[in-house]
Amino acid sequence: MLQRILARRAEEAKEVHRLADVIDGMVEGVLVIDGDGTVVLANTRAEELLELPRGEDHVGRSLAELTRHPDLHEMVRLVRAEGDWAQPIVQEVSAGATRSLTLQVTASRLTPREDVERRFVLVFHDISSIRRLERMRRDFVANVSHELRTPLAAIGGYTETLLGGAVDDPEKARRFLGIIERHSNRLGRLVDDLLTLSDLELGRTALRRDAQQVSALSAACCETLRAKAETAGVALENAVSADLPPIDADADRLEQALLNLIDNAIKYTPSGGRVRVSARAFTGDPNGAASADTAAHPTWVEIAVADTGLGVPEEDLGRLTERFYRVDKARSREVGGTGLGLAIVKHIVQAHGGRLSIDSVLEKGTTVRMVLPVHGAARGAER
Repeated sequence: MLQRILARRAEEAKEVHRLADVIDGMVEGVLVIDGDGTVVLANTRAEELLELPRGEDHVGRSLAELTRHPDLHEMVRLVRAEGDWAQPIVQEVSAGATRSLTLQVTASRLTPREDVERRFVLVFHDISSIRRLERMRRDFVANVSHELRTPLAAIGGYTETLLGGAVDDPEKARRFLGIIERHSNRLGRLVDDLLTLSDLELGRTALRRDAQQVSALSAACCETLRAKAETAGVALENAVSADLPPIDADADRLEQALLNLIDNAIKYTPSGGRVRVSARAFTGDPNGAASADTAAHPTWVEIAVADTGLGVPEEDLGRLTERFYRVDKARSREVGGTGLGLAIVKHIVQAHGGRLSIDSVLEKGTTVRMVLPVHGAARGAER
C-alpha cells in the first residue's frame, strides 16, 4: 500500500510539472488570483506582458502591488462582485511602460470547490500587432481615397470647364488639356504602383534571379537619372567598385528599386547638394555586423544611397515604408511622388531575402541601405 501511495504521489508530481510546463509555454499570459487579490499563479508570458521584475517570485504578492493599471483592477473588482456562474469579462487594456501594448484581457471566476477558496483567472492576449495592422488599413483606405480623389477632381473640373465653352478658346483648351493629361498620368502611375505592390505582397511576381554585377547596375541607374540630377543642381556620384562579388537578384526588379531610391534622393535634395551611391561586401549578420573573413568569403552586398537633403525626423523613420506615408505631404506632392516608392522597394528587397534600413538626420541627409545575398551564398543557403 505504501508503494502504491508513493507511486501515485510521484505520478501526481509529474502531472503538476507537465501542467506547469504547458502554462509557462503558452503564448497567452495567465494570472490566477484569490479573493483577496493575491497572486496564486503567474506564467512567464504574464510577467513579460505586465513587465514584472524578472527573477522574482510573484506568487503570494498582491496584484495591486505588482501592477498599477487601473483598468485591470476594475476588471478584477467586477468579476469578484459577480455571482459564482458569472460570464467572463473581456476588455482591452493599454499596458507597457517601456513599450506600448494593447492587451485583450479575459477575467473569469474558476469553478468553486469546497476545499479551495474562490479564485479568478486572468488571460492576457497581446493584440498590439492586430490593432497596428487595423490602423495601417484605415490609414491606407483614407490615403488612397485622398490620393485618387485629387486627380479625379481635377480631371472632372477641367473637363466640365471645357464642355462649358472653354473648348472654343484654343489657348485655354490647350492649357486645360495639358492639366488633364498631367493628372491622368499621375493617376496611371498611382494605379501601376498599387498593382506592383499588390503583386509583390501576394508573391505573384516571379523573380528571375541570376548573378548580377552591382557596379553595372549602379552605373546604368545613375546614367538614367543624371540629366534629372543636373537639372535639379544635384551632384550624382557613383562610387560602386567593380570588384564586388555578383549578387543573386532579378535585374529588372533590382533596377526598379535602385532607380526609386536614387530618384527619391534627388527629389529631396536641395540644389547644390549631393547624392552618392556606394556598396560594400561583407559576411555574417545581414544587419551589418561583418566578421573577420569579410574579404575572403562575402555572403552579402550592401548598396547604399546617401544624400545631403532635408532628412527625416526620427519619429517618422519607422513609418517611411508604409503605403502613402509622407513626412511632408505638400512637398511630396510637389515633387510628384505617389507615396508608394519605398513600400515597393521594401517588398522587392524582402522578396530577394534581403533587408532594407534607413538612417536619417534632419537637415543633414538620409541614407537608405539594401542588403542583398551574394549569388553563390544565396543558393547554398537555400539548399
